Amino acid sequence: MKLTKILLLTILPFLLFGDVSLTAPDSFFKGDRVIFKITASGGDVKFPNIKNIDGLPVQNAGTSSSTTIINGVRKQELIKTFVIVPNKDITIPSFKIAINGNIEKTKSKKIKVKLVKKTISSKYDLTIDINKKESYVGEDILFTLIFKYKKDTQLVDLNFYKPNFENFWIKELESKKQIIKDGYVVQELNYLLFPQKDGTLTIDPLRIDAIIPDNKTQNYGFFSNTSTKTIPIYSNKLNIKVKPLPKNIKLIGDFNISATIDKNSIKQGEAISYKLTIKGRGNLDDLDEIKLNIPNATIYDNPSKKEFNIANNLYGGIYKKTYSIVAQNDFEIPPVTLKYFDKKTKSIKIIKTKSYKIKVKGVVKKKATLEVAKSKDITKDINTKSKIIEKVITTSDNQKIIFFILGVVFSSIVISLFIILKNKKIKKEDTPLSKQIKKANTKDELLKIIVVYINIDKQLDKIIYSLENNMTTIELKKIKKDILNLIKDKKLEIKF
Repeated sequence: MKLTKILLLTILPFLLFGDVSLTAPDSFFKGDRVIFKITASGGDVKFPNIKNIDGLPVQNAGTSSSTTIINGVRKQELIKTFVIVPNKDITIPSFKIAINGNIEKTKSKKIKVKLVKKTISSKYDLTIDINKKESYVGEDILFTLIFKYKKDTQLVDLNFYKPNFENFWIKELESKKQIIKDGYVVQELNYLLFPQKDGTLTIDPLRIDAIIPDNKTQNYGFFSNTSTKTIPIYSNKLNIKVKPLPKNIKLIGDFNISATIDKNSIKQGEAISYKLTIKGRGNLDDLDEIKLNIPNATIYDNPSKKEFNIANNLYGGIYKKTYSIVAQNDFEIPPVTLKYFDKKTKSIKIIKTKSYKIKVKGVVKKKATLEVAKSKDITKDINTKSKIIEKVITTSDNQKIIFFILGVVFSSIVISLFIILKNKKIKKEDTPLSKQIKKANTKDELLKIIVVYINIDKQLDKIIYSLENNMTTIELKKIKKDILNLIKDKKLEIKF
């Protein structure tokens, strides 16, 4: 009985409680991968979800397990591995692990970054260099990485850790081919660096891992693999003094600007095409989109096109932008101004395009309409026309007498016909004026038909006046057609 109690007291902690631990290095080189492990022993184990530490992302590198039996008691051990790439001292915090429903905590651990020194070796060398120790913000710097190793070195592989240039914008240049020089295999990589802030900026040592055969390891059997080992190779570090650009200046280099238009004048509703071009060597990437400001005009802002290249290890390119401008009145396209810092003269330069004055031609639309004048306008016009006609008629007494007689005769005929039709109740269709006009064979006959309708319509009055004074050279057929159209449009159809 006592033995059973002793065994229970010995085994119970393993059954009810678990054990957790954290394994991590004490130090690391800046930029190296830091691997830490959490080990949990017990039954039902639940690990926390670790995503970041001190703002740095944490990668889950996998889980392994093992089982042990102590005094007939089965014990399970889980090991979870994590990877983080810090660039400064970090503290791995305490984590809570659930084991068999109980919460266990790991201990926190501080890991310090070690200063990296350049690797000194007769077999390997990694050197970094720049073409200038001082620069302006945004100015291009040529960065060169040179790695070399002895020609007779047995290399299985090389692992190159791509540089992370903090506070720099980078542009990788075309790599040069490997060469053999003084018994070394030499490989060179080039980058263009653009500082993004002023001050003393540091480029930390870069690293390359040389993977070589491990001759100390003995291999047995036909299918055995050759073991390898890794030799880290570090470069020197660099400091660059970066000076600020003048206030409100973003561009540095050497540029020119130009603009063109497709026409100097447009009609209302048409658009003019305005093309802007900026090109040169420098940080053209930092150029903001250029907007036009033209009062009382509609501007369609098309996306800009940027093309960049590297010439003589200098970065630059071309910026093109097209605008479509529509306006109802004359307008002026103002100059577009570009300010940049000229690193050669160490001064601010201002360049600009010329302005363009654009003429907008108004489209005047004349409506040819025939309207019956209002009563007071007709009266005024009647008086004017009457005076003109009276003045002409007074020049010929014979014509006046003829017109008077014709009027009396015509009136008499109309009255007589009305009386006859009324008395005899003879239903006969009236003869329209248009038929009478069509039957006219001469201009005089036409005049006699339409003269009695004077002062009814302005256009008709003009025709009567021209026929009276024999002023028209237009053919009779054309005149008759004009009168018929006038009667139709103005609804002047009169029956008699």
